[in-house]
Amino acid sequence: MRTNELGKYIGVLHRRFQIAISRELTLPELNATNANFLLFISEHDQVTAKQIATELAINKGLVSRELTRLEAAGYIERQTDAADHRTTWVRITPLGLQACQTINDLMSRLWAQVLGASDQGSVETVASELDLWSKRAEDLQP
Repeated sequence: MRTNELGKYIGVLHRRFQIAISRELTLPELNATNANFLLFISEHDQVTAKQIATELAINKGLVSRELTRLEAAGYIERQTDAADHRTTWVRITPLGLQACQTINDLMSRLWAQVLGASDQGSVETVASELDLWSKRAEDLQP
C-alpha cells in the first residue's frame, strides 16, 4: 500500500461518517460538526473555544458559530472567568449530556457497521496509531 492512500481512506471515512451522522441525528440544532464539539466538551469539566479549535484542528470562526448554536439550543453554557475576564469557559448542560448519549449511541452503531467482524486487537492498534499520527501532525501547523 502506498502511504498516500492513507489520506484517501481517512478522508472517505470522515466524509461518510459526517453524512451519516448529519442524516440520522435528529436532535434540534445538532449536526455532525457540532456533535463532535459537544462530545469533546463533555469530556472536560470546562474548556475554552481556543482549546476546542486547537484540539479538534477546527477554524476558530467555525467553533464560535457552532458554540453559539449549541448555547442557544441549551446544550452548553458559557461563563466569563471571574479572575480573567478575557477567558470564557464552556461547560456542558444536563441537556447536552443527554444529547451526548444519543450521539455516542449513533456513533457506536455506525462504527459497529463499518468495523464488522474486525478483531478488537486490530481496532485498538489502528486507534493507537491514528492517535500517534494525529499528535505528530500537530507539528505540520504553520
